[in-house]
Amino acid sequence: MIRKSYRVLKTIATIDGTLYEGDVVHFQSEEANGDWRVKDTMGKIWYIEKRKLSDSPIMLSRREKSNDKI
Repeated sequence: MIRKSYRVLKTIATIDGTLYEGDVVHFQSEEANGDWRVKDTMGKIWYIEKRKLSDSPIMLSRREKSNDKI
């Protein structure tokens, strides 16, 4: 099974820790309230809104490169 990976678009700080802009997280499941359950590279589970994540790490990298040329 292929894991779906996403990048965090903006830093998310909570009392339990911080996900920094650009960090990669791996999709686990979608909750009943619409939040996504994701796991960071350290194995911590986070519940965050889908809109706070990129489409995929590859898409984010392509956008950054295309913006540099303009």
